[in-house]
Amino acid sequence: MVDKLKKLIEDAQKILVITHTGPDPDAFCSLILAGTTLELNYPDKQVRMSTEEQTGDLKPLAGYEKVRLQKLDAAINEHKPDLIIMVDAMNFGRCTRGEAMLVSQKVKERGIKLAIIDHHEPVSVEDNDVYINQNSPAAVQDVYETLFTHLGLKKPAGYAQTTLLGLYSDSGGFVYETERYKQMFNLVVELVAAGAKLETINSLLHQFSSDTMAAVAELSKNLSHEQDYSFSFVSDEFTNDWQAQGKNFDQLKLGVAHFVNEYIRNIDGRQWGFVIYKDLAAGDNVYGVSLRALGGTTNVAKIAEKLGGGGHIPSAGAKIKAPDVGAVLKQVQEAIDAA
Repeated sequence: MVDKLKKLIEDAQKILVITHTGPDPDAFCSLILAGTTLELNYPDKQVRMSTEEQTGDLKPLAGYEKVRLQKLDAAINEHKPDLIIMVDAMNFGRCTRGEAMLVSQKVKERGIKLAIIDHHEPVSVEDNDVYINQNSPAAVQDVYETLFTHLGLKKPAGYAQTTLLGLYSDSGGFVYETERYKQMFNLVVELVAAGAKLETINSLLHQFSSDTMAAVAELSKNLSHEQDYSFSFVSDEFTNDWQAQGKNFDQLKLGVAHFVNEYIRNIDGRQWGFVIYKDLAAGDNVYGVSLRALGGTTNVAKIAEKLGGGGHIPSAGAKIKAPDVGAVLKQVQEAIDAA
């Protein structure tokens, strides 16, 4: 597969690197690492990095300013790529909101090649020319090994910090165990030796505004428990008030991410749980469900799949269209009973 990817890159003149909507730090780091590496090693090619939405404040990363915020269909029309490289996602439905079928059809009609580098459970994988998935703790690890270990490409400025940030973020601070857990730590040692600063990364990922803390407080207020799991939600009233005040939705999502990553599986001995929030960036009446579990307990990916989503055994999510948060809660609990 790596040899085939090399040929696809060499044959292409215009390359579009994309990642999923609502990108987490691993997605953004994978995007930057892939894009800046291709720019450095193939200066004769036109490489563009694009995503539909912004993540947290990762401006200190080298190459951050090169990422374009643009609808995927518009990026394809404007850049006219010969090759699309999708990172930290397995289909166009994860990379665009409401235009997945249009984009998929356009890619096929125009004969655009598609390479996927992902680390999630292989569910609903888009038709592709190359699919690389090593089940690593973070997608950025697969990108790193593909580009540097296997293809032997030169490393761009800032590669070590970018890679380590993606690893640290998506592994929950190096705590999520996978089949490639040991390889991750070997890579961490290599990155630190190359100058990556773990303390800087930890600080960057743990900067909170008062608005973010208000979201954490809302989730704390609405916290409930079942026998073996905890759950919470952001009420529709809270979200509507947030929107009416013109507050930045990214700050609410940061609060959700912090709560689900730091608290939901660590309350009174309960080892897994979920959080529901209205996703204002996804359209009318669309709710996000984020599930987390300690390794070796509940396979939350199976629950997410029953809700039309996916992810990893200890970390998964889904999007649900519903009239209110109560209806979503009912669907999630039904999926739990059926899993």
